[in-house]
Amino acid sequence: MGKNVADLRFGIKREDGVISSIWRLWATKHGDIYLTTKRMGGIHKYSFHQSGICRSAFTSEYGSPKTMSDRAIHKWKKTPTPSTGSNNYSRLAWIAFPTNFLSRQTQDERKKISWIEAAPENKATYLELAIVAETEKHVKHHMSPDRNLVLFAALPNDESLMVLYYYAEWENKDISSPSGSGSIFPDLLFSENDPKDTGRPIRILFGPEPSDNEALLLQELGGFKVNG
Repeated sequence: MGKNVADLRFGIKREDGVISSIWRLWATKHGDIYLTTKRMGGIHKYSFHQSGICRSAFTSEYGSPKTMSDRAIHKWKKTPTPSTGSNNYSRLAWIAFPTNFLSRQTQDERKKISWIEAAPENKATYLELAIVAETEKHVKHHMSPDRNLVLFAALPNDESLMVLYYYAEWENKDISSPSGSGSIFPDLLFSENDPKDTGRPIRILFGPEPSDNEALLLQELGGFKVNG
């Protein structure tokens, strides 16, 4: 695995082939953890550092925009990892993938992808990234039956990175980006309804900026271009 102690490419996929974005999660031998999507790779990534500092930032390859003195868009401190025996963990990120907003796959992936089965219709797949001080055996023994472990990787500081997912309810609310001079991405609609069978080729990722001791909360939706 080289310089990384974990390297996972994953996505959410329904039986009929509609998918989320392709994500990449990796942890270095120094214990720093990074998260990005295939579309944003080389431009933007989230990082969770051994120091406890977390960042939403442009990559070093992309550089700092002229209006910014730092590549970081936002910084915060992660929740301290609970001690061994607490049966708890420090959540780094929590991402929601509503099934009714997945997108048609447009090309085959050359690299190996760990596909996670999508939640039933009208629900969402919730993915959690977390740091834990317990062993994998302990985590599996105490994990709720509705949780599914995707990854468990030891870090260099006697802690481990884990990825798990579960299914839960989701309210299918449409989100639109109207036309107008003030709109950054005009004439877009993110909806469970796709009457023209566009396949929802446009995917957005958004959520609030975390404060210190909070996890990164995101939701990913698929949408399409509309006229007016």
